[in-house]
Amino acid sequence: MDRYDELEAPGRRPDSRNRRHLLLALGALAAFAVLLVVASQCQPPVVTTDIVWIAEKTERAPGAVPQALRERVQQIGAGKGGRLSVYSVGERPIRVTDTVSLDLDLGNGKSNDSHQQKDYVDKVLRNAGTSIAKSVVSASGFSLYAALQAAATEAARSGHAEVWLTSTVLTASLPPLDLAKLSADAEPTQAAEELVKTPLKELDLHDAELHIVLLTPVGHDQRPLNPRTEWWRSRFIAALGEQLGADVVPPIHDLGTADAWPRSSAVPPIVSISDPAPPAPDQPPRIDNTSFVPDSAELLDRASAVSVAARAAQEYRNSKGGYHVSVVGYCAHIGKQQTAQALSADRARVIAGLLLEQGIPSADVESSGVGFDERADPGQDAKSPAQRVVLIKFSTRS
Repeated sequence: MDRYDELEAPGRRPDSRNRRHLLLALGALAAFAVLLVVASQCQPPVVTTDIVWIAEKTERAPGAVPQALRERVQQIGAGKGGRLSVYSVGERPIRVTDTVSLDLDLGNGKSNDSHQQKDYVDKVLRNAGTSIAKSVVSASGFSLYAALQAAATEAARSGHAEVWLTSTVLTASLPPLDLAKLSADAEPTQAAEELVKTPLKELDLHDAELHIVLLTPVGHDQRPLNPRTEWWRSRFIAALGEQLGADVVPPIHDLGTADAWPRSSAVPPIVSISDPAPPAPDQPPRIDNTSFVPDSAELLDRASAVSVAARAAQEYRNSKGGYHVSVVGYCAHIGKQQTAQALSADRARVIAGLLLEQGIPSADVESSGVGFDERADPGQDAKSPAQRVVLIKFSTRS
């Protein structure tokens, strides 16, 4: 090797080291890029809540945004964000707005100013109310079927939605729903069960979280609804939603009494469901199922039950202690007998307690529950509401 080779050879070693350093740096950059991709995939997805507001637009429905809905929309806007779609319903559903974002975006992402965000959502709701007022749904009639059909469509479209149905409910008089007849002839759960045998069964609300806001009916000649009617419509609409697969949130009663929406669909006044007729004198005094909270021994209409107990106590006093009193609870033939028997016995004990309060000696009062092993009214179907009663029976001392 000559002198030239000796001088050149050492110079090749730094080039080799530089190449190794460059390869290591490129490898580190590639690994870092992979980590970034993996980390981005591990981030939780952005949660967006879809709200669908379906508003009954009749002259019996107040023309205002219910307070509970307003608070929920404000909560979503201030939180992780969401979108709002709005329908008004008479004989048919009308989509009155495009889907509106509830996030205030000033061009550089969601605003963090809570006051600006609240003002923005209030504006969204005002515009929604204006759009409902301007919409033309029909000249007359209201279809709960059409409202639930819109709910099913929107929930399926988004994959999951909070559906807020604001309705007086009992104005639903168009086929396949004839609530005036159903509310007179059936318990609310039975009415819902019958309805899902109609075209209503085609609706699928499994993707819906159903929020029901029961409105106080307004308008000319409209009278307040009695407690039995309020209970009936609340229980009915919840049972119907459950039958169709929805996750039903307990209904809310909105007490707003604003005037109806302009150009609303015309419907007749909502008539309260009549209270049960008092029993004939030769029949055992009875406490109807509607006096109790559904599937419970808690009294819903205590005044009515006390009135029946007072009449029974007077019958006892008229006998001058010659009667023994048996309080017997019955149930319709639905569900399991063990559960029915326990419920009927609990209800009988509650009514027996009322008789004691009326002054009948405890030695002369006994209570029992037979579930559906016996019928309270043998002439009626085993599933009839006539079987869901507590009877106060008198027997002459031997």
